Amino acid sequence: MKNSIAFYLVFALSLNIAAQSGTKLLTIQDAVLKGRSSLAPKRLQNVTCIPESKKFSYIDNNQLYVCQATDGKIIYTISLRELNLNLIRSALDTLSNLSSVDWKNEHSFSIQTKKVKYDYAIDKKTFTPSIKKEINAALEDVDQVDGSDIFAYVKDNNVYVSVNGNVDQVTKDGSYEIVNGKSVHRDEFGIHKGTYWSPKGNYLAYYRMDQVDVTDYPIIDWTAYPAKNVNIKYPMAGNKSHYVTLNIYDVKSKSMVVIKSEGPREQYLTNIAWSPDESKVYIAVVNREQNVCQLNEYNARTGVYIKTLFEEKDEKYIEPQHAMLFVKNNPKQFIWQSRRDGYNHFYLYNSDGSLVKQLTKGNWEVKAENGFDEKGENLFFHA
Repeated sequence: MKNSIAFYLVFALSLNIAAQSGTKLLTIQDAVLKGRSSLAPKRLQNVTCIPESKKFSYIDNNQLYVCQATDGKIIYTISLRELNLNLIRSALDTLSNLSSVDWKNEHSFSIQTKKVKYDYAIDKKTFTPSIKKEINAALEDVDQVDGSDIFAYVKDNNVYVSVNGNVDQVTKDGSYEIVNGKSVHRDEFGIHKGTYWSPKGNYLAYYRMDQVDVTDYPIIDWTAYPAKNVNIKYPMAGNKSHYVTLNIYDVKSKSMVVIKSEGPREQYLTNIAWSPDESKVYIAVVNREQNVCQLNEYNARTGVYIKTLFEEKDEKYIEPQHAMLFVKNNPKQFIWQSRRDGYNHFYLYNSDGSLVKQLTKGNWEVKAENGFDEKGENLFFHA
């Protein structure tokens, strides 16, 4: 993004409750049932910087507002009704609500319908599929290399890679018990997906989860008539858990290696990261007791363990939530987030694992990192 825009949004909700006779107190029913409706605080959705521009957008009451970043003035709006009318004209599925858009540039953004993701050209008011037809079949698991026509997606628990429209099936052992390319460890430790592209898109790291030893857990599907039982694999406390490995797929040679993450079968492989030159993969390995975390470095070509950069311990629990972040334009340093002093803060490390210094400190928390400036001298974040 040519123009880095920092937004500091403060949402304050003041509740002045006077101890006066006749004051009506909230009931438990009101507090619980109306917390997302009549008693919900006012807020803005999907506040987003628009790439390559000095504009930002947000959504309020199913209406998209595009504003000048310099003074906040509204430039134009697009309503849910307008989008749906244009979808109908194109004989496409409509949206039930407008909760988010993904800007491509200031002239177009993508939206998600029930089955397909579309790019919307604002001036022409036309929709085009943002990804290939075969990938839309598994839209929730699509992972794209930025600015390219290279995708990874999951179908029937198998991983596929599409390069310029040519699709290769990476795995063939996907089943109810073997899951490839999807989120593992019950979405703990900041894990929200199962595929991780290298910076240049030459390699794909993906999870393989073996659930053979995990017991079935019954879930009732109330959408069917009559309702029916559907089993899922769920590792109950004290019972056997799933076994996870990380595999690396070479897009050019179409070969695959398994990262040799030695250790107990039931350890957690979390916070996957790539080195900027794509030669190394990093995994934050957490023991099942969740009181020790090792940030390990592996050879991405051979899968061989290289070294442990550092180790964190806590007598209560360890919960790494963010992968290491290499400093822009400086591959010899990275930033790590940790609660080792009681609050989540940034720590600067050399690539050999030696600590340089703690970057942020205080009785407050870093909530999210928001990227570097162009030179890599400043890091923006929410706190």
